[in-house]
Amino acid sequence: MRIQLARTILAGFVLGATACRSIPRETAPRDRCDSIMRPSQVCSADGVVTVQVIDDRRVLVAIDIQNGGKPDGFVDDLFLYTAEEPNAFQAKSEPFSGHIEYGQYALRVVGKDGRQPLLFLVRQEGTERVSRFDTGIERRFDRSIGLSHYWGWHGLRVVRLTALRASASCDGPPGACVEVDGIRIRFPA
Repeated sequence: MRIQLARTILAGFVLGATACRSIPRETAPRDRCDSIMRPSQVCSADGVVTVQVIDDRRVLVAIDIQNGGKPDGFVDDLFLYTAEEPNAFQAKSEPFSGHIEYGQYALRVVGKDGRQPLLFLVRQEGTERVSRFDTGIERRFDRSIGLSHYWGWHGLRVVRLTALRASASCDGPPGACVEVDGIRIRFPA
């Protein structure tokens, strides 16, 4: 019984590790990781990135991944960041060609031309700085409430992100929910 349980666990681990192996950035637009992020796991993607300031504490980052060399216009990954306190960050909602790297508590965004490097960190109690993401040149956001990551969205077009507005119904604090085209999005509170 114990041997069979150990084999099952080992098979699941090998399957998960195989599914998340790194693919060179030159040959693949995305290093797809599984749905359970481990603290040491780092994933990445290339595509059209949108960084949109929702208010003085909330920032939305979306990426339309370049599958087959051409983006399809839909949001593939969506990151929602909430700061602990207001900040003066301003960002154009104009999409740009970029690269993202993300892990369990961090998101790094950089334009293909090296511009607009951003680093969103959520410090966990008892953990040190997330050094693998920090190159020292990013605009750093580390006084955080939370960072959420969503993927597998169907029907949310990148161009519609500019039409986001405050949601009339929200189960979080004021301003925590936005919506567009009947899709409600809740930021970490």
